Amino acid sequence: MNNYFIVLVIIIPILFILLAVMLYNFSLNYNRQHRIINELSKDKNEILDENKKRSSFSKKERNWLGKKLSYAGYQTAYSEIAFILISIAFGFISASFINFAIPNPMVFIISWMIFSFFPLLVLKKLIDNRQEEFNFALKVIIDKVTSMMKSGVGFEQALQKSVITSKSKFTKDTFNIYLIEKDIIGEDKAFQKMFKLVESKELRIFYLTISIGRQSGGKFSNTLDKLRKTLHDQGEIKQEITASTKEVQVGSYMIIALVLFIYKMMDSSLNGVLDEHFFGTSEGQIQMFFIAAWVSFGLFINNLLTKVKA
Repeated sequence: MNNYFIVLVIIIPILFILLAVMLYNFSLNYNRQHRIINELSKDKNEILDENKKRSSFSKKERNWLGKKLSYAGYQTAYSEIAFILISIAFGFISASFINFAIPNPMVFIISWMIFSFFPLLVLKKLIDNRQEEFNFALKVIIDKVTSMMKSGVGFEQALQKSVITSKSKFTKDTFNIYLIEKDIIGEDKAFQKMFKLVESKELRIFYLTISIGRQSGGKFSNTLDKLRKTLHDQGEIKQEITASTKEVQVGSYMIIALVLFIYKMMDSSLNGVLDEHFFGTSEGQIQMFFIAAWVSFGLFINNLLTKVKA
């Protein structure tokens, strides 16, 4: 009966949160499609007037969480509130689960605080995945644009064809902002809107390359070729550094595995005294909780120190 009650207390709230996230994603996609249809039905004057109206809300878009949610693909007005509520709910459910094993108020509060940051890690992972997808597709686009410009095709036409043939839907949607709105709001403002969707240094370099090419008369295929080679060299160097830093991370996990092995050996030699203390008494359970928390914190810091920034 107790196990059945625990399953209900844990599984039902988690399923509720997953359902809420799915409904939120569905409404987000629906609103995005509806907004695109409305934008296509407007003329230039309406778009310019709407941009003026939105300028009064620019301060709200500059908060840290709002930017991160925009980079992850969540751009609605209530995305920050929804994310905070999901973080608090996830932390509470996870802390409740731990509280069944270690019934201690301090452990419950600390667990709630720790697990409330887990959605932020998931958000960061989504941003990294989108950034990696975009940067890879951007390199392919630059390759195609450079090849077509060397064959005599104009930059605008080459870029449009390259974007259409891109396999990344996210990259297509991002570059369509430039292709559709650059003649309405200007090239600089179109890129500024793209910068709000993806956190990419490569995109900013591409923007500077285009700006320099415009000032030099638009013939900048050689500059794009140098940019293409630079990005490819940068990717190769990053792969080499990532491979070397993974060795450090593997070493950390091997040390933890060695500590667990030593623990089991000592527990066997002491006839289960360690297991009886750490898992059979409330004081030992609290000690084990803080040991696991500190080890996890150390792994997290090690991952930050050895991670290669894109």
